[in-house]
Amino acid sequence: MGLVHGKVYNSVSEITGPTGWYSIRTSEGPCLTYVDQDYDGGGWCLALANRSNTGGMNLLRYNDAINLCNVRTEPSSNQGSNTRLAGPLPTLANCNFWLGLKYWFPLTGRVTSGQCTIVQFVSGTNGTALSATGSHTKRYRWKFDSWNGEYAFVGRGAISDETGTGEPGLYAYHAASTARGLTTWDVDNDENGGNCATYYNNNPFWYGSCWSGNYFAGGGYLDRPYWNSSGSDNHQYGAVYIK
Repeated sequence: MGLVHGKVYNSVSEITGPTGWYSIRTSEGPCLTYVDQDYDGGGWCLALANRSNTGGMNLLRYNDAINLCNVRTEPSSNQGSNTRLAGPLPTLANCNFWLGLKYWFPLTGRVTSGQCTIVQFVSGTNGTALSATGSHTKRYRWKFDSWNGEYAFVGRGAISDETGTGEPGLYAYHAASTARGLTTWDVDNDENGGNCATYYNNNPFWYGSCWSGNYFAGGGYLDRPYWNSSGSDNHQYGAVYIK
C-alpha cells in the first residue's frame, strides 16, 4: 500500500481519508506513520509494532529511535537497518515499526490537550488492525504528559483496561512504577550494571533491570511481543497507537 492519496498532510486532524500510511508535517519535521481511521473516532497513529520471530528493532541506534520513522520489512531482510522505502509501503502484516519519539507529541493531544493517549494491544495474527478489536487478545489504554531528558514517560496515568486482561508491562513496569529512560545498544539509560538492550538481541526499550512486557524481546527470551512479565504472556503480534 502506498501513501494514501500520495500527498503530505499538515496535521492528523486534516486527514479525512481511509486507514493507511500517511506523510504528515509536524513541528519536528515531516514523518511517516500508519493512521487508523476506524477505531474510536479515527486519527490513531501507529507508534510501535512488532511481529514474532522477525528480529524486532534490533540494532536500532538511539539517535534513530528518537529522530526517524523506522520501518522494517521481512525477517532478515533489513535487521539492523532503518529502512526508508521509496516504493510502495508494506502492509502491517509485513513490517515492524518504531516511530521516532520526537514525533509522538506533535502527532497527539487530540483526546486530551497536552497529553499523549496510548492504546496498545496484542493479537495472534500479524498486522491485526487497531479497529479489529474482536481479534485483540489484550488491549489497554493509558496516557502520559511529556518526555524527560532521557525519553522516560512523565505524568503517567491509567485510563482503561479495555479487555479486562490486566495492565501491560510497558505501562505498569516501564512507565508507571519508575520513569525509565530509553535504552538502546549504543546508549545506556537503564538501572542495570550492564546495558539491558544488549542482553535482548540489541533491541531498544525502556529498560529497568531489566524488563517486563518488552514488545521486542529476543536474546534469552522468545523473539516475540510480551504483554507483561517475561514468561508465557507473549504473542504473535503487538502494536502501540497514539492520539
